Amino acid sequence: MASDTSPVAVVSGTSSGIGAAVASEFLRREYTVVGLSRRGNPGLAGERGYVDCIADLRDDEAVQTALASVSETTADRVKAVVLNSGVSPDPVDLSKIEWQVAAAAYDNNVHTALSLIQTAAPLLKLSGGGSFTFVGASLANGYQPERWAYAASKAALTTLMRACSAEFADDGVVANEVRPGPVATAMTFTDLDGEVGDQIIRAINDGFRTDWLKAPRTVAEWIVSIAEFPSNGPTGQVFNYSRKVL
Repeated sequence: MASDTSPVAVVSGTSSGIGAAVASEFLRREYTVVGLSRRGNPGLAGERGYVDCIADLRDDEAVQTALASVSETTADRVKAVVLNSGVSPDPVDLSKIEWQVAAAAYDNNVHTALSLIQTAAPLLKLSGGGSFTFVGASLANGYQPERWAYAASKAALTTLMRACSAEFADDGVVANEVRPGPVATAMTFTDLDGEVGDQIIRAINDGFRTDWLKAPRTVAEWIVSIAEFPSNGPTGQVFNYSRKVL
């Protein structure tokens, strides 16, 4: 159970999917969680230790205001920041894609991360160090041209992660990336309404022999464990849980 002295995790994109699962896992490990999202999460908001902050992470001022509003919660206690917020544009032939689609992907996937990093880095330093953990994508390898806009934004996220690993090393902050591969969320299943059950996930994995499909809570356990690396632990690393080549 989180308390007034428990470590704080700041997680973006907590309205659903991986972000919501990561927030729940941090709560299970007795963190106080500050969740940032555009829609909020009423279900998590009812959990002890969860602070629901509604903000558009593409708006730098909104991010600063949101974290300033919970300064009594975050003061000297932020130990983990998970950068999960993002979108995945529909596949489009590379010869037909419009630049605005790619620009929107960068705004949603890279700008949001940079905004949170710039606001949260001083909080990690104030608490004596901690971690930035990025939720990346195996598609960043670029081998699916119809997904180029999304892949390029995620590749940029990897370079941002490595820049953080160098920039904030002297502050005791590590930065790493998790590439989970396919996850049973609405981003993977566009018609998904609710959570995909374990039985369905097993059927997909056993019947089609595709890249390993995971439940969000499974991915959340990996992300939180990596977020708990010590200041002298791995940094600047990509942890890939997909069959795709990095």
